[in-house]
Amino acid sequence: MKPLPCPPERWPTFSRLLDEAQALPPEQRARWLADLDPEFSDLRAALGQVVAGWASAAAAPEFLSGPSLKAPPEEGDVADLHPGMQVGPYELLRVLGRGGMGEVWLARRVDGAYQREVALKLPHAHLLAGAVRERFLRERDILASLTHPHIARFYDAGLSASGQPYLALEAVEGLPITRWAQDKRLGISERLVLFMQVAAAVEHAHGKLIAHRDLKPANVLVRDDGEVRLLDFGIAKMLHEGDDAASPLTRADHRLATPAYAAPEQLAGGQVTVATDIYALAAMLFELLAGAPPFEAEASRPRLRTGSVAERGDPPLASTKATAAQAQTVGRTPAQLRRALVGDLDAILSKGLQTQPADRYASVAAFAADLGRHLRNEPIEARRITVPMRLAKFIRRHRVSVAFSGLLAASLVAGVVGVVWQGQRAQAQARRAEAVKDFLLDVFKASDPRVASDTPRGQITAKALLDISAPRIEPRFQDDPEIQIELLRTAADIYRELGENEAYETLQNRQIDLARAIYGPLHENVLNGQLEAATQAMARADFATCRQLLDEVDAPITQAGRNESDLRGHWWLARSICLRDVPKAEAERGQALQKALDIFERFAPMDRGHVTTLAEMATESSHQNRFEASIALNRRAIALAERLPDRNDAELQTLYGNVAVALMSIGDLSNAEAEYAKSAEIARRTSGEQARSAWSPAGKRARVAHLGGAREHAQQLFDQVLKNLPPESDHDPEAQNVREDRAERYAAEGQPLLAIPLLEAVERSWLVHSPQDFTLRRVRLRLGDAYARAGRSAEARKAFKQALADFEANAPADSQPVAAMRERWGRFLLEQGEPDAARAQFERVLADSADKRWSHVALAQAGWARVALEQADAATASRLSEQALQTWSGLNGFRDVRMEPYLWRVRAAVLARLGDTQAAEQLRDQALEASRRYDAPTSPTVRDRLYVGL
Repeated sequence: MKPLPCPPERWPTFSRLLDEAQALPPEQRARWLADLDPEFSDLRAALGQVVAGWASAAAAPEFLSGPSLKAPPEEGDVADLHPGMQVGPYELLRVLGRGGMGEVWLARRVDGAYQREVALKLPHAHLLAGAVRERFLRERDILASLTHPHIARFYDAGLSASGQPYLALEAVEGLPITRWAQDKRLGISERLVLFMQVAAAVEHAHGKLIAHRDLKPANVLVRDDGEVRLLDFGIAKMLHEGDDAASPLTRADHRLATPAYAAPEQLAGGQVTVATDIYALAAMLFELLAGAPPFEAEASRPRLRTGSVAERGDPPLASTKATAAQAQTVGRTPAQLRRALVGDLDAILSKGLQTQPADRYASVAAFAADLGRHLRNEPIEARRITVPMRLAKFIRRHRVSVAFSGLLAASLVAGVVGVVWQGQRAQAQARRAEAVKDFLLDVFKASDPRVASDTPRGQITAKALLDISAPRIEPRFQDDPEIQIELLRTAADIYRELGENEAYETLQNRQIDLARAIYGPLHENVLNGQLEAATQAMARADFATCRQLLDEVDAPITQAGRNESDLRGHWWLARSICLRDVPKAEAERGQALQKALDIFERFAPMDRGHVTTLAEMATESSHQNRFEASIALNRRAIALAERLPDRNDAELQTLYGNVAVALMSIGDLSNAEAEYAKSAEIARRTSGEQARSAWSPAGKRARVAHLGGAREHAQQLFDQVLKNLPPESDHDPEAQNVREDRAERYAAEGQPLLAIPLLEAVERSWLVHSPQDFTLRRVRLRLGDAYARAGRSAEARKAFKQALADFEANAPADSQPVAAMRERWGRFLLEQGEPDAARAQFERVLADSADKRWSHVALAQAGWARVALEQADAATASRLSEQALQTWSGLNGFRDVRMEPYLWRVRAAVLARLGDTQAAEQLRDQALEASRRYDAPTSPTVRDRLYVGL
């Protein structure tokens, strides 16, 4: 182990100075050394040696924001840590970062408990005494208490056999937030939305009474999917601990924060509070928006003498410090960037950067709320930094050299003009609000029991009130066309949501005609109305009309200068969806979605279309069997949907379900159930578990639990949702889907007699009212399977034939549902003593399936192996049964844990035929044990028959 470069008692000061030096630009470090206070003269030589050995990597995203202490290796010197070395249960892979207090390595767990790569934080063991050891233990406790999606997760902590302490954290592959925003060329609104993730993480820490104390871009990494991770709670403190200046722990770390982002009280050694982190957040956001921190590192660095205070003065305005390079990065001219920052953002940042903690925001939530108001174009709480206020500040600083009277007169003129304009606008808005209020009062008078009516007052519906009131809009507001148009549009939207298409189209067309007549063909209502018409055609699956309408509104959007707006984003989104019926248009659909995403990210990040675009991209990825990409995109959509001001829980419910489907496709059934559970919980919380919207996610959760082998747990979940369903005679599609899933799972676990009555009832219901064309063939496939398992062969043959004919007529030959149908039909034929016919079906599955990694391909290979075994072709049976297990090992798409034991049984039968009885018995016992875990005690599988559940 290398000796310390300074006396042990001076190490905390030495390490602190190194951290401070790293925060400076490389070209300023020589001057920093020269200007170092005399009290640190004994450390100057060692500091100079280390600083001279650094590579120019100050901006690298490291887990420890300090410099490397490793000088160029001396001859014969061997590093203590090296790749391949084991620390506790972890094997070191490569260095992620080095700092004054230790190192961080990418490592993987190798003890077999689970597989995971982690960031392994390894403090220098020889430093872990006294206050430094206490700080390490505190960091462990702090990390263990934080569970937030935007905070790097804590996994483990311990000591290696050699006494090396370690912390295992989430390994985050990403870039510092400022660098990521620059590389992605994010607009102002997008940067604010990204920053809200950071604010949420810090707010969570504050809720746990933890202050981070070193918030800066290097400690906020953004992954490729746009998700933020907050790192490095190494100098965090518990807010309830207070600041005891005599405490060794306080002395060891109270000035370790990076100066450019540290609050004045923190640099001066004062009390650390929530306001300290708010200052750092504001400084980080300042740099994210303006391209430079509010105070340069040199100017922000106080002398390190005890009791010294940083003299920074008033915080600068972001609009005055925004750089030309930053303007180019955000896609604006320098003047445009300054205009974007003037006003709200200047005021918000100024409030967050106030010198006195009491003058800042009271909480991170208040800070984030003001940013949210700005994004929604609502009045902010921070005091606006107006032109008169800036002039007043200037006058106070330069009383002698300023022509006071001229500036005062200019500010008064500007103020009077602004007040007059604001007053006129306020009066107009007040008149309009009063008129709308009176109209709404008239609307609800229709339900007043004192007013005569033919309908009992308690029975008047919201739709009836709308029917009464809508015709009154135009005559009531004939002198105010703006209110006419907006009320007509609102009423039309309500009719649309109620499914009253005729009333919707009447009012929608009327408000568009008014807008066109008064404001011209490029008015937003006219353009939105044309786009809405295309969307309505899309909802009817009339894709040709949708494309025609989109073509008609294309040029007007451009003429109106709306190509960089949410309107064009929705146009590209609709364009993608309306290409679904065009053969071989996958690439064009993807390009349209990407263009929509680019527009929403740059110009309308908080628009609901942004969420829909991400969800559509996720669906496209699933169709292309890119399930990991689908999961990542859906999670981005969820994170955004949860931050929208008008959060849509129904949309979130669907998104969580989409994640679950993709997780099922990669075989992660336990996490798929967890996502369905989230979807079901949203429905339960918002509508109640008896509501129709709650049945499907609850039923899907139960089904995926059963697919994963949790039979008893799934039974409980099914029972819970089934009790809330309406009678079968209601023919409700959502309820029938749940019943069908329950029945299919009964059959799969070996209880076909419980499945058959349910499936027969669902078949009768689908014959009366089938919501999609595939439901009838799907239930017949499942009914045939249940009949076959129950030994009712004639009925099974009839159901299978009906389903197969329907599949062949309506589904692509290479699709997964057709593969499942053919494989099950082939297995039935084999069990009926028709091996040649069975083999023909298995061969078709293997030849036609678009993806050779489907579970039904593995089952077809196993089925063909059984045919070969019956026909005494042991070599073919061996080859195919082995291929079936190989296919299963690389499976893609739907699977049931009950399928694999079937493959083991087939392989066991082949091995027994080949004379390898020991291996055959081992596989057979393995399959039997699985069946005992997964299936009902009375099922044929548990009684050891050759059997599979689907």
